[in-house]
Amino acid sequence: MSSLVVDSTVLERIYWKMSLIRKTEEEIERLFSKGSMRGTTHGCRGQEVIPASVLDHVSLDLDYVTGNHRSHGDYLALTEDPYGLLAELMGLPDGIVHGKGGSQHIQFKNFYTNGITGGMVPDAVGLAFSQLKLTSNGIVVALFGDGAMNEGYVLEALNLAAVFSVPILFVLENNHYAMSTPTDLVTRRPLRERAEAVGIETFYIEALDAGEIWMLAGNLIGQMRTDRKPRFIEMKTFRFSGHSKSDKREYIPTEEDEYWHKNDPLMRLGNRLSEDYRKDVDFKLMTLFQELSKKLEGR
Repeated sequence: MSSLVVDSTVLERIYWKMSLIRKTEEEIERLFSKGSMRGTTHGCRGQEVIPASVLDHVSLDLDYVTGNHRSHGDYLALTEDPYGLLAELMGLPDGIVHGKGGSQHIQFKNFYTNGITGGMVPDAVGLAFSQLKLTSNGIVVALFGDGAMNEGYVLEALNLAAVFSVPILFVLENNHYAMSTPTDLVTRRPLRERAEAVGIETFYIEALDAGEIWMLAGNLIGQMRTDRKPRFIEMKTFRFSGHSKSDKREYIPTEEDEYWHKNDPLMRLGNRLSEDYRKDVDFKLMTLFQELSKKLEGR
């Protein structure tokens, strides 16, 4: 392992990104409720710590990142651009892809998503093959959910990544519900064992501590830049929003919901930082979104 150090600068940067994602998701829900946005969207409240920590180690000028239908947080962690995302969801021409992609089909530099469950994973392996052949240290990070692990093409992609030994970090965001179906009802073994079965080195972490996630991802990405081999992390997480904006989450046990709210990664990280810093972040976000609201709703 490398000598990465999780200092206050790192934690403050992650807290800012997590808070920005949380606030943007809340703004999306507000704009939908008043009719300023239409269609549907898939929120990631509760899971912000994963993109904010993992993607802190990549550069879109060198690396590729692929997401899924729940990738608002991925985009914001990479760009810190809530206006481009909100404008895209409102179908405005100054959105990320000029209002044509909406919530699920985002492209910015080397970041790509689509709405097919696990659909970007095979593409990510292809991108990793190109990184292997065309660069000396470029890598790919592929983020996807537990529902994707029951898609055949995702398993095929894992196998090809191992066969060709490509520099890709698979990040499984296991929130234990594929839409409203508990993972335990459709899968009998830990999902990471499917990556182990094809020879990919795997890791597991409960996604609560931002510093631990940042350290693990940073060390693995650092190794991949040198040895050019795939890695797989299964992250146990939880979403505070439903599968989509119309999902009331009635299928989630009260005890499970209470546990994860009590251990909200954003709150846990905030408790490690100074009150002055947290207040500064709150003030900056309040000011930012007041300005964004005026700009967007004046369109």
